[in-house]
Amino acid sequence: MAQELEPAAMAAAPGEAPVPAAEATAAGWSSLPSDLVRRIADCFLDTNDVDWYMDLRAVCHSWRSATDDPRKNPIDGRFHPREWIVLDGDVVSQSDDMRIFVNIGTGRFLRKKLPLLRRYYVVAITFGGFFVLADRSRPHAARVLNPFTGELVRFAAPVPRDAGVAVFFFSGGIPHNLTLLCDSSRKYYTAVPDSKRFDAQSLDEFIYNYMRKAVVGGVYANGGGWASVACSTMLDNLCELTEMLQVEFVKFFSGDPFRHTSDVRCFLVDFGGQAMFLTKAPGRVGVLGIEPENQKLVPMETIGKYAIFIGHHRCLVVDAGKFPSVEANCVYYTLQIGRFAGIVKHNISDGTDERVSDSLDFVEQNKEFVLDTARPFTIIQVLCSYTINLKGSELA
Repeated sequence: MAQELEPAAMAAAPGEAPVPAAEATAAGWSSLPSDLVRRIADCFLDTNDVDWYMDLRAVCHSWRSATDDPRKNPIDGRFHPREWIVLDGDVVSQSDDMRIFVNIGTGRFLRKKLPLLRRYYVVAITFGGFFVLADRSRPHAARVLNPFTGELVRFAAPVPRDAGVAVFFFSGGIPHNLTLLCDSSRKYYTAVPDSKRFDAQSLDEFIYNYMRKAVVGGVYANGGGWASVACSTMLDNLCELTEMLQVEFVKFFSGDPFRHTSDVRCFLVDFGGQAMFLTKAPGRVGVLGIEPENQKLVPMETIGKYAIFIGHHRCLVVDAGKFPSVEANCVYYTLQIGRFAGIVKHNISDGTDERVSDSLDFVEQNKEFVLDTARPFTIIQVLCSYTINLKGSELA
C-alpha cells in the first residue's frame, strides 16, 4: 500500500518545501468562482447582515474583486442598515464604544465595537441602525455613521441642541437627507451635507406628535415623505377614529404617560412597507391597517407570523419565529403601575390579555424604566425595554 502523505506534502511541488496546511486551505478558498462568492455575499445582503458582507470582502483580494465596494456607491440601499435596533440602558453592559444590535427580521444579536463613537456625541439612532452624531468641538457639526460599513457622512450644519429623534435617507435627487425632531420646541429640522444650517419648521402639537411616532416606528425609515402618510385622507380617518374612541384629538399621538383610564394613545409602525396603527389604552389594545381599495382604517384580525411590542415611546414588529418564547399574532405591551411596569401579552385572535410574569419587570429610575429582575433577561424583556425607553441626545 502506498504511504499516505500529509495534505501539506501533497500540495508541495517536486523540489519545493511542503506548503503548510493552513496556507493550502486558504489558497483553495481564495480560488472560489466569482459567481459563487457573489451569491454568498448577496445572501448576507438579503438579510441585511452587512457586517458579514464586509467580513467576506476582507478575506482576500479575489473576494473583494468579485463583490461590490460599498464605498464606491454609498447611496446603494443594499449596504444601509435597515432591520436593526440598538439596545441600550440597563439591558446591556456597554462601554462608550460598544453597542448591542438586534436584527428584528432574523433574530440575530450582534455585539459590535465602534471606536469612532469616542470622538463624537451620539445624538440619535435611526430606526434601522444609522447613528446620528455631533462633533465634540463647537459648532458640533452633524455626522451620520453607517456602523457596518464605517461610512461617515459629514454635514456642515451644527446639530440643534434639543434634537433627539432622527431619520436619514436618500430620496429623489437629494442625497443624504437628514431630518431631526426636537421635543422641547416641536420643530423638525432638515439638512443635506452642504447646508450651512438646518432648516427649521414649527409644527402644530398634533402633527408633531404624529410625525414623531411615525419616525420612531420606522414608517419613514426608507425615505417616505411626510405627505405619503400625513395626507388629508389619513387625517380624516384619524379624526373619525378619535371621535369613535371618544378621545382628545391632540393627545392621541402624545408620548405623555396615561393619567386616566379613558386615555388612549396611538402608535405607528412599519409593517411590510405599509403603515399600521395601534391604539393602546389601560387594558385595551387595537390593531388597525389601511384597506388598499378605499384607504380606510380597518381592524386587523391577524398579523400572521409576527408579533408587536409597544412601550411608552416606541413600537416594534418582529418575526416571532426568530425569537424564542415570543408568540406570533400577539401584542406585547408595558403596563405602568406607579413607579413600576409589567409586561402584558394581548392575543389578537381572541382578544385576551395575560401577564407575562407574576412580578413587575421594570422600575422607574431617573425618568427611565430599568429592568428590575435577575439576569439573564428574557428576549421579551429585552425587546420591551427597547420600546419603553428612548435615549436622549448626549449633546443636550
